[in-house]
Amino acid sequence: MTDEEIIKTVQEGNSEVYGEIVKRYEKQIYRYIKRLTNQEYDTVEDLTQDTFISGYENIMSFDVDQKFSSWLYRVAHNKCIDFFRKKRVKTTTTEEKEELIESNDKLIEELEIEKEKNLKVNMAIESLELKYREVILLYYFEDKSYEDISDILHIQTSNVGVILNRAKEKLKKIL
Repeated sequence: MTDEEIIKTVQEGNSEVYGEIVKRYEKQIYRYIKRLTNQEYDTVEDLTQDTFISGYENIMSFDVDQKFSSWLYRVAHNKCIDFFRKKRVKTTTTEEKEELIESNDKLIEELEIEKEKNLKVNMAIESLELKYREVILLYYFEDKSYEDISDILHIQTSNVGVILNRAKEKLKKIL
């Protein structure tokens, strides 16, 4: 069954099959939230769970003619934004982050190849403004298309490329 077929079944009253959606996306959503928020395991786990609960509670608003994964990533995105607003997360200073990545001589083009192996690149990404970080994470780490990113972030598809290019320029300066 496709995601959309499962969701249609849930919308028709068979809530038991929603567990299949959780199984399919749990690791991806967890990874996305972890990278976006840079929080401890418990916090990321809570946000992941909140994403699936909110997804279930709002399942009737999902249009089965759309792509479900983009909708679910949007729910996760909203949970992270809410988290930042409520908690006013303490972040490391830019100076501390620059010290961690100072010795990095890799080019931004290597980001996709080295994405999870390179702590310094991850720290540089974390230092970006949220709008740039989200696009980098969705494009390079979650392998989302411009159209998917546009759906998730509610921005025009043409703006995705612009934001991505600006984010890469900022990363080049940091690295």
